[in-house]
Amino acid sequence: MKRTSLLVAGSVIAAGAIAGTAYMRTGHASDHDDGEIDLKSRALNLTDNFAFKSGNDLSLVLYTNPRSLPGRQYYLSPNARYELHVSRAASRTTAPTAADDYVFRFEASPPMPTGNQMITLTILANGTVVGTHSGMSTPFGASKANTVVTNSGTVGSFDVDYFVGQRADSFYFDVNRFFEVRAFLAQRFFGNGTSGDNTATLAPNCNGQGLLSETGGPVDADGVNLWNPPSCAPDFTKGLNVTAIVLNVSLASLSGEIFDTWSTISVKE
Repeated sequence: MKRTSLLVAGSVIAAGAIAGTAYMRTGHASDHDDGEIDLKSRALNLTDNFAFKSGNDLSLVLYTNPRSLPGRQYYLSPNARYELHVSRAASRTTAPTAADDYVFRFEASPPMPTGNQMITLTILANGTVVGTHSGMSTPFGASKANTVVTNSGTVGSFDVDYFVGQRADSFYFDVNRFFEVRAFLAQRFFGNGTSGDNTATLAPNCNGQGLLSETGGPVDADGVNLWNPPSCAPDFTKGLNVTAIVLNVSLASLSGEIFDTWSTISVKE
């Protein structure tokens, strides 16, 4: 990539706006899988951001390398910064400020013959570098065997544990039915662009149930059958992997209990 790009995924807790810096040039909202293009390789494809409380820790997860084929090793880009951003919030209803109260920056070395990458974690508080920690990623074979490398340490006042490596994609999505339903609703409500088309139809779901009928399949008493039920809905990510960056950081070191979080991937010009 010849110019700096910033790819952003909002947290499952809350999403914040993007504050531009000299290091970052363009911003793009991210979904689970935007596909690979000339300006964004697989390793720069930011998919999901998760945040949740684990005991006395805040757990943060960043996914990249979507649709990774089973049995193959994938890597972080050694030219990129993978960052987890944390902004303190006074309450659950406080508007996000997008302030980088804390940034957890991960940078990777070129791959080694063993399949590992050396990982440097840099922690920033209010824009100031607190310190760094050196760790290592887990290669595919070890991750599959669940013999993962857990990197642990203390950086300033921050107690951290982190993992970098491939895992099964935890995202579940019935992509074909999604597009079928989207096309049906667009035709039904908007039709020719000015009025709806009441002749629009939708194929029965995977249980054989028609849109407004319980006939043709098991009765589930919902009356409307837009979606495939979990019992038979196909998962388009089944058998595919992602590269995960997983960080546990103690809540005590973050001086708070409520946070807005988001993820970014950026590359230098």
